[in-house]
Amino acid sequence: MSTPTVQYTKAGLAELISAKNQGIKGAIKWIGAGNRSYTPSVDQTRLSNEKQRELITDWEELSPTQLRMGAVFKGSLEYEVREVGFFLESGTLLAVYSVPNTLLTYKSANASWLQKFTLDISPLPTDSVSVVLGAENINLFLAEELAIMGTAQIGNMARHVELLLRVNELEKQG
Repeated sequence: MSTPTVQYTKAGLAELISAKNQGIKGAIKWIGAGNRSYTPSVDQTRLSNEKQRELITDWEELSPTQLRMGAVFKGSLEYEVREVGFFLESGTLLAVYSVPNTLLTYKSANASWLQKFTLDISPLPTDSVSVVLGAENINLFLAEELAIMGTAQIGNMARHVELLLRVNELEKQG
């Protein structure tokens, strides 16, 4: 039994090759979710039963062949998530992930579902893809920056405690 992988579509690949031949990159802009599970096909042009499509709100390059993207699925829709699609800026379906008879997750009504996806782009033409962020950047990947801020705050707190101890010592002597 093989490990399930993302299936790139003929239409998506053709668009990336065309863009690269023009000296530009194809841009991934949306992540879609649907409620049907199946074995994806290279001939797909849409998800089998798309329920929701959201703009990518944050991304990072993990390596030259791996991109991590995040999207927030908001609103009152409620559905089983069994298929996920990655769409280019043009609306072309680039890639699909689904596994027959498999529930990937669940989108509850009136709840936001925040999901990060890691996409292996090694099967695509080298340097042929970019990512376009939607307007709402929720900064999913600020771990390093937050750690630096936390360290700075701890340093400030340590200096305040040191000053307090000195003041207490001076009051005892005085």
